[in-house]
Amino acid sequence: MMENGGTRTGRRLNAVKLPEKLCHVGVYLFLLVFVALYVFYAPEGYIQIATNKYRFYRMMALITGGIMVPLIALRYLFAFRKRNRDEKKLRISETDIFMFLFLVANCVSFFLTPYKEEALWGTSGWYMGFAMMLSFIGIYFLISRFYDGKIDLLVPIMAVTAAVFLWGLLNRFSVYPVDMQYDNVIFISSIGNINWFCGYWSVFFAIGIVLYIIAEDRRLRIIAAVHSVLSLAMGVVEGSDSAYISIGVVFFFLFLLSFRKTVYMKRWLDECIFLCGSCQVMRVIAAFGPEEIEPEYIGWTGLNLVTPTIGLMLGNLTLIALIIFILFRLLLERADKRYGDRGMEQGQWIKSILWLKYTVVGLVASSAIVYLTLLIINTRTPGILGPLSRYKVFLFDGSWGSNRGTTWRDGLAVYQTLPLRERLFGVGQDCFSIYGYSVPELAARFEEEWPTSRLTNAHNECITFLVDLGVFGLITFVGIFAGGFKRLIVKGAKEPLCYVFAVSLLSYFFHNQFSFSQVVNIPYIFLMFGLAENLMRKMDDGLEKQRKRQSF
Repeated sequence: MMENGGTRTGRRLNAVKLPEKLCHVGVYLFLLVFVALYVFYAPEGYIQIATNKYRFYRMMALITGGIMVPLIALRYLFAFRKRNRDEKKLRISETDIFMFLFLVANCVSFFLTPYKEEALWGTSGWYMGFAMMLSFIGIYFLISRFYDGKIDLLVPIMAVTAAVFLWGLLNRFSVYPVDMQYDNVIFISSIGNINWFCGYWSVFFAIGIVLYIIAEDRRLRIIAAVHSVLSLAMGVVEGSDSAYISIGVVFFFLFLLSFRKTVYMKRWLDECIFLCGSCQVMRVIAAFGPEEIEPEYIGWTGLNLVTPTIGLMLGNLTLIALIIFILFRLLLERADKRYGDRGMEQGQWIKSILWLKYTVVGLVASSAIVYLTLLIINTRTPGILGPLSRYKVFLFDGSWGSNRGTTWRDGLAVYQTLPLRERLFGVGQDCFSIYGYSVPELAARFEEEWPTSRLTNAHNECITFLVDLGVFGLITFVGIFAGGFKRLIVKGAKEPLCYVFAVSLLSYFFHNQFSFSQVVNIPYIFLMFGLAENLMRKMDDGLEKQRKRQSF
């Protein structure tokens, strides 16, 4: 009788766990399609690539929702029937709260907008509508709650992104391993437009950089080093100047982080050497390519797209920096041995030179203040800076920052025309364009400034959300990043893997102040949010179990 009862109990337990196991399987299937297949989907080459990717994403999201929502409902229903005390504990993090408020902001904006048809899936070619935002939020909650962590995702993600980056790097040298219809210099890899590619790159390029710095396993560091060199080389010659914003922010943050351990500082210097070395390798390879016809490209014969910034990075500046970083790396190695011989705590002597950290922070802050001051002065009184006034970077007009001066100004102009309700809750997700062109004075201004194209966003994610979702939506969106980043930094002291996700959020956020949301970047940052939250929840579970053991 006992055996039969035990068998029945075991069967009930298995039945209870079945929906949860199916949820885990569903997450892995979704991740396979999302990470490894979606990014390569381009059935017509570069023709309508944004629309084709959107259709693929929408189908993937609808199928995932149709399967996962019933499974998740069953999972919680069975857990409730089991009366599991742990299930009754509602664990909500700061990121969860901001994510929920972001959902509310989207719902309110969609309810109030008069452009519901446009707002549902988004304007043609961009597709950043209400339903898409719901799917992004769904990705976060799906991964944060139902990814079981049994298969490490970072190495597979690095493998996929390395393939995408290598493909793009070859395209930059006019090598096309895959026949893509309508290929030209502004389209690369399986992503398409260079700005779209840069958005995808900004999410993932730093994974290898951070893993190289924090990883103890030698094999993982080798993989991370290869990914670092490839992603940095791609970022340098990719063609979008916003990539340099991401690189600068990431390297500055990791410099501050490197003062936690001497080995971190050594590896940070290694990454600086990788960056400058990549620039010089690209320089050498380009020198052996066929000469371009356009006179401005002579001297950069191998690259098929050159900007002033690329010319600077592939020049003597990074060669000098390479030599300096190599010298610093050798000096640091000697100092490490010297301090070790004196019996100082292993790897901690770097904290004795914290003055260097604060000096660099002071110099960066001072440089930013000086630049902004000069920018404001020269903008108000053009030419007052003398020879410096010749450089566009010191004049905030329409052409500043690859025309970001114009798009930012236009975005703020749209916001200023809004009544109070729309200022609070926006005109509707991805309705920037349809509203802007409905206002006669704005339409006339846009048509004059953009005669051959349609202005669909401010090329600044925060300004765009300010128009689409209002002040409330912008605050919740920024709160997701600020809250998530803060928590990851705190928990990174115990689990350095948190820094991988913190840096990804940092890179994407700063990059998109000069760019925009689209179907191959913003879904992936919500994936990274989900993985980050999942990691932090597991850390909290571990602490809870430890407390329970100690209580006995």
